[in-house]
Amino acid sequence: MRGKNLLLAVVLVSTQVSAQSIVETTINGWSSKTSDYVKNHFQASYHGEINAVRHDIDSENKNEQKIKDIKIMHNPTLIYKPNENWQVLATAEFKFSDQDSASAGASFPNGFYRGLTTLTRKNILTEESNGIKLDVGVGRRQYNTGREQQADGKFPLSSYGNNRIFTTISKTKGAHSGSLFVQLLNNDYKKATASTWKNALEVIPTLNLQLTDRLSYMFNDDININSPKFNNTARDVSITHDMNVAFLNFQWNDKVGTYYQFKYLHNEGFSKDFQSEDDSFAHYVGVSYAITAKNAVTAEAGSDLFHARDGRKLFAKNAVYPELALYLDFAI
Repeated sequence: MRGKNLLLAVVLVSTQVSAQSIVETTINGWSSKTSDYVKNHFQASYHGEINAVRHDIDSENKNEQKIKDIKIMHNPTLIYKPNENWQVLATAEFKFSDQDSASAGASFPNGFYRGLTTLTRKNILTEESNGIKLDVGVGRRQYNTGREQQADGKFPLSSYGNNRIFTTISKTKGAHSGSLFVQLLNNDYKKATASTWKNALEVIPTLNLQLTDRLSYMFNDDININSPKFNNTARDVSITHDMNVAFLNFQWNDKVGTYYQFKYLHNEGFSKDFQSEDDSFAHYVGVSYAITAKNAVTAEAGSDLFHARDGRKLFAKNAVYPELALYLDFAI
């Protein structure tokens, strides 16, 4: 009898061990498949900016002209690609500043500032088959209008956000490449004023040239053509430019790169008075260090170089007051 009981006990233990092994193998299999799916279909990244800015260059007090204020932006992004032809992107900006509202404005609410979600159909055309690559997408930009901007709430955001449809055409030839981004936007405004835009066309041509093994050149121009909400404005459209006239990058090795950036900016409103239009040039120098292939740190210094409306004949007022920035980029 004891032999039968012992045999039964051995069978039961063996069965339990076998069942446990099957469960563990199944769980490990699911875990491995889940891990592989996340790795192959999801991308997460973070871009951070820390800007050291001057308190007030117009002040007669030299102490107020020094770098005393900080502006910080956190920009996490998550991308999901169910397959090679579809992409869902979600990104958000959180902005903080120790400046008052008059200096920081509505774009630094000391919290969530805005978010963007897009759905993109990629590879509608491919370079292999069509000579160019074509992507098309839709998206929604959402602003934080429910939070007081800064402590005193002086500068509430006037827009809930905007809806958009966009396309990107790109072409690569050897080490060089070019692209054209075109986007139509409709503004979902909270409070309309004379400067409120209703519809906009955004066009961004980009050119990348590999001049030598180490030296590259990039040009692009972010052009916005806006129509007004109201029909009684002096201008039927307003046009803005944010142009990288030259972005020169020299890669010393696989870790360290340095760059010089020369920008042109043009802004105009829907009125035709002197104050509604402005032109300026700015320049920046920076050094970037790649910790890994996906993680980098960049230090930058720069300032306005020429400014049309600052009362100076040649160089801008703040040309001798450069400001500093630190950029952090991480991806998994």
